[in-house]
Amino acid sequence: MTLKQALERSEGHIKRLEKNFAKSVTKWFHDCWAKKLYVLIYCSARSQEEQEELYKKGRVPGHPGPKVTNARGYPPQSLHIDQGEGARAIDFVPLVATSNGSYIAGWDSEQDYAIAHKIAQATGGLRRLDWEEPHLEDASVKGWRELVLHKGETEVKKEKKVVSKKNPWASR
Repeated sequence: MTLKQALERSEGHIKRLEKNFAKSVTKWFHDCWAKKLYVLIYCSARSQEEQEELYKKGRVPGHPGPKVTNARGYPPQSLHIDQGEGARAIDFVPLVATSNGSYIAGWDSEQDYAIAHKIAQATGGLRRLDWEEPHLEDASVKGWRELVLHKGETEVKKEKKVVSKKNPWASR
């Protein structure tokens, strides 16, 4: 992969983000590249179906491999899922130069991930997850529940059931 290809692919993913989050990601991305830390954004928005397929890996027969996420697609439990305003999470990988001048994914480059996370922290508006190295998400939301409850799709109804004081066991 060339740096031009990495740039074009990453910019394509940035376009699929919620607008304020996209501004933070763009600043972080350009700051990384300015420091010669070339990163590739390889995932941003996913559909609920795509997220559900990822969730099934390692859990459901016919979906071999290790578990890759704890977030379901239904209800939308990932900030990667675009709920109408754009995704609020990205996955990235540092790029490593090869001897022929091209670049490959440096999945095991702990030092590069650490530098990218420090740049993200300095940028602001981005949150990393301790258990998922290549992931950054929108720090302006607490998590997926906030977005789902905001839309009213899975609001928990809290109805009180009246238990008769005369026969308190009657409703059980």
